[in-house]
Amino acid sequence: MDGTERVLRMLPAGGVLSLIQSDLESNGELFSLLVLRRLLERGETVFLFLYEPFRVFENNATTVGLNVRESLGKNLHIFDAFGSVYHLPREEDGIHQLSGYLDDSVFIIKLREWAVKTLESREWRNLWIFTYTSTGVCKLFRRPYLVYRMIWAMRELLLDSADTRGTVLTLSEQECPEISDLAYVTSDVVIETHVVNGRRVGIVTKGANEGEVLELFGGD
Repeated sequence: MDGTERVLRMLPAGGVLSLIQSDLESNGELFSLLVLRRLLERGETVFLFLYEPFRVFENNATTVGLNVRESLGKNLHIFDAFGSVYHLPREEDGIHQLSGYLDDSVFIIKLREWAVKTLESREWRNLWIFTYTSTGVCKLFRRPYLVYRMIWAMRELLLDSADTRGTVLTLSEQECPEISDLAYVTSDVVIETHVVNGRRVGIVTKGANEGEVLELFGGD
């Protein structure tokens, strides 16, 4: 069993997993994209909240063998927060954006309106919520902690309106420590990625498997 499958099996049904990149050299963000690839290959439906440029996300996904466009609009749907805030329109099927003026408060109001409309547009089954990366919120908003808390509160709306299998949050601790702290508190399972003796590993720091060490790339 590879690392991604082991990680997903740790998560209780409907639970929250945080993958926190503690060392930049550990490539924890790339490992999270391997988890995304695994979900898409299994045929799961993923709704991804994107806080980085789409091109960066797409290029990084290619690094781990994931062709985003093959799944986009099928079982991968993206809410492009970065493109919404910076008014970078994208026309691809499966990419959703907000338009018009967006400060912190307006973003939250419009996001909630969009979420309600989107959830009512179809029946969502076996839905996974994914973020890449949650700490990108700190680059986009003046009050990132408040915005993230409000975004997190909307997860309850998703849980009430869709058949949600789980949530996977991707974070980089160095970029936005306050968001990492909030994610730790709200998660069922937390895996922090490090470089230990030249090995890129994930250490489970919260959950039933606390203390377990995983090889991120390769290994059993």
